[in-house]
Amino acid sequence: MHDGISVFPINHYFSAYWAAKRGNSGQLDLPDGLSGPFPAEAVLRDLVGEVTGTNRPRFAVIATDYFAGIGGQWAAAFDGEERLTPDDASINQALAALGVRATASMDEFDVIGLGRFRSNPDHLDEYVGLCEELGV
Repeated sequence: MHDGISVFPINHYFSAYWAAKRGNSGQLDLPDGLSGPFPAEAVLRDLVGEVTGTNRPRFAVIATDYFAGIGGQWAAAFDGEERLTPDDASINQALAALGVRATASMDEFDVIGLGRFRSNPDHLDEYVGLCEELGV
């Protein structure tokens, strides 16, 4: 999408499924008190490492929940196991931690075009059933 940054839509069921299939029970260092099922499984770090070919991948987990302009967002950026962002990080803070730079007319979110993503792709729906089959 932008200078070496790719977007991979995921959800909690995707990360829970792959954690179970790969036997990785580790968790990412996420802030306390998050509401809702956020992708927290450390297997995400493993998958990003495999895609990027590095043992210490830089990545962010980003979530939004909006309806009619009301809602919230949450984000955490990582360098390997180390969380780079504070507990209450915005999406723009996470993207900045990955090296995305705002311009005079666009914030980090707009620079990489995240506004094009309004919902997760339908293929992620299958992970709900796959998790149920595995008992996770």
